[in-house]
Amino acid sequence: MTKDERAVYIFALRYALPRQTYALGLVAGEIMARIHDFETWEVEQMINECQQIYPEHWIDQQEADKFIAQLQKELAKRNGKSFSQEIKRGLKHERDDK
Repeated sequence: MTKDERAVYIFALRYALPRQTYALGLVAGEIMARIHDFETWEVEQMINECQQIYPEHWIDQQEADKFIAQLQKELAKRNGKSFSQEIKRGLKHERDDK
């Protein structure tokens, strides 16, 4: 997939995030089907965009949480860590922030 093609998927995600329809599930499914074509920084960017939209707009939070978990699992694989290690690390950071 070219850089421009990957950008189109990210634009589609940005469009789908604040929608109250099935748009997020549809776009998330297409992205996950091609997740190995995305650069690691692009996967990180998608996670950040999903997390940033929560306070500003009502979104399908269940679908967003599922998508974020899938993206985090992919990042963990790329980093050579198990998903459970990433979750534990994330929970530790949340407790440290409080």
